[in-house]
Amino acid sequence: MARKKSDPFAQLSWNDLQRWAGSTIVGRGKSYQRQKLVSHLARLDNGGLIAWVDGTHRYATQVTIDEDGLPESVCTCPYEYDCKHGVAVVLEYLEQVKQKKKVPLAAGDDERLKLFDDERWDEGDDEFDEDDEDEDEEDEESTLTPKEKTDIAAFLKNKTKAQLGELIVELAGKFPGLAQELTDRQQLSSGDTKTLVNRLRNDIRKISSEPGWQDYWNHDGYTPDYSAIRKQFERLLEAGHQDQLLSLGAELIDLGIQQVEQSDDDGDTAMEIEDCVPILVRALEASSLSGVDKLAWAVDTVLKDDYDILNAFEDYLERKHAQADWSHLADRLLKRLKQAKSSNGPNDYHWKYARDRLIDWIIYALDQAGRENEVIPLCEAEVSKTGNYIRLVQYLISDKKHEDAERWIQEGIKKTENTEPGIASRLRNSLKEIRSSQKDWAAVAMMQAEEFVRYPSTESYAECQKATKKTKTWPAVRESLLLYLEKGQLPWQHKKWPLGKSSQFKPDKLSAKTFPMLNKLIDIAIKEKQPDRVLFWYDQSLKNNRNWISIGDDRIAVAIEEHAPERAVAIWQTIAEGLINQTKPSAYEQAVRYLRKAEKIMKRCKKLTEWKNYLNDLRNRHVRKKRLIEILDLSDSKPIIG
Repeated sequence: MARKKSDPFAQLSWNDLQRWAGSTIVGRGKSYQRQKLVSHLARLDNGGLIAWVDGTHRYATQVTIDEDGLPESVCTCPYEYDCKHGVAVVLEYLEQVKQKKKVPLAAGDDERLKLFDDERWDEGDDEFDEDDEDEDEEDEESTLTPKEKTDIAAFLKNKTKAQLGELIVELAGKFPGLAQELTDRQQLSSGDTKTLVNRLRNDIRKISSEPGWQDYWNHDGYTPDYSAIRKQFERLLEAGHQDQLLSLGAELIDLGIQQVEQSDDDGDTAMEIEDCVPILVRALEASSLSGVDKLAWAVDTVLKDDYDILNAFEDYLERKHAQADWSHLADRLLKRLKQAKSSNGPNDYHWKYARDRLIDWIIYALDQAGRENEVIPLCEAEVSKTGNYIRLVQYLISDKKHEDAERWIQEGIKKTENTEPGIASRLRNSLKEIRSSQKDWAAVAMMQAEEFVRYPSTESYAECQKATKKTKTWPAVRESLLLYLEKGQLPWQHKKWPLGKSSQFKPDKLSAKTFPMLNKLIDIAIKEKQPDRVLFWYDQSLKNNRNWISIGDDRIAVAIEEHAPERAVAIWQTIAEGLINQTKPSAYEQAVRYLRKAEKIMKRCKKLTEWKNYLNDLRNRHVRKKRLIEILDLSDSKPIIG
């Protein structure tokens, strides 16, 4: 679109803003502008804009238009470039233009321009991601500007030691946080940390007592803030109190895991706790514990973790430690395994999971201790308790004990076929691995075909093709597999089947399947880039009232967009409207992405008028969904104030 040279800002669309800053930052900038946080807006001689934008602090923000007609901004906030403050300035300017208000020209000595002469703007090495951390959430220690630091230093320079002491005591009386900071430092320097440790323990209990939560619909929520705890942990460690820190860390881990378990905040609480863990690992390394006790502490900690928040301890265990310490640890863990409580029954999956994790660490310790010969006997002894045939078979295969491995594979398949088919499938894969090592390619191809019949998918189809390379039988195998998906006839019953009879497959496993398997046929047609077949099977699904398009799945539309563009547009519309009917902002955002794909095709087909009519109808049908209308407006390519 051609832009007016006199005012390039007036030609900006919501699409332009999103291309510039991204939808998240545009949304934040819009919120800032609506809250009237932009003030003293002015134009610059170069055609740009400058303004103050208020947040936790007041920031100077400057915006210009680049050679591509898109904005670019620089700001005194930590993010510095192309931030929400820049978006807010642009939107405030457009609002004033819309209301026909005159925006004054900035004075040549405007104080805000001087802020951008600071040498930090030439360095550009402090990157900051606004999507990961809001720039208003600054570290308390970095809130002073360079000028404020200089002024304070000059003020203090003229004070005597006694005057400085009186001033600090006076300020501590007025500011409890400062008083606490000074008290903590005194205790750390004196070595008397009992009060500090007790207070930290109480703080941990208080912070961990409330689960984190987020209400994304209302932009509300709570995430526990462990930053002060981390800061005190660092201080304890630096002062050499690592043993006390480990005691606190054990409590934080136990309470933190409980808190994560109860939280509903997309992992925000987990990340807060996870950020404390590296400090505890350093404390463990520096502690007075013996080598084996350190390993045991780390293993015990890892075994508590079902949420992947204590991975730093796994990293510690993967480092080099004394072989003797690993051997002592293996003996301890074996003793614990022997004394562990028995299962409550064959379906006690939690017991099996916990026992298996312990066994995994015993095996790791045995390996590190040079006692590998004990691993297979341990796995054999445990398989009847936990049913972990896969682990046993993997160790047997790696030890080239194929005959023993096959015996356990057959027993494992028999035990798990009906109750845990996924395990049976993995055991069959292990058998294929053995057959491959024996170069029995026909058996490998036959086993893969059987697996395709059990679990038809594009992945197992591709594995069949791969497995037949050595036997050069793919064309006949392919025809038989597709016929099976269409009519349910077992591939090895087809007259052109080249691999012999099946010895493993049980026909009764097909009883729950319905043919033709339209979704699988469509998947394979997509994989083989046959848009006519994709459309054929898709139409068959519509005729049989088996429209299998799921919300968010547009593979059919993508596959046929060149072959049948109007049909692709219709599919994208169906997906988008299904998302809109979910009535939540995140679904609206997804819907708009599919509508953009459809718009691109309609534009290519020169049917933009028809498309605009559709969008207007969509707006009218959902006029009460204000957030949807807002998001649709944001995706519009017409000028914001056009």
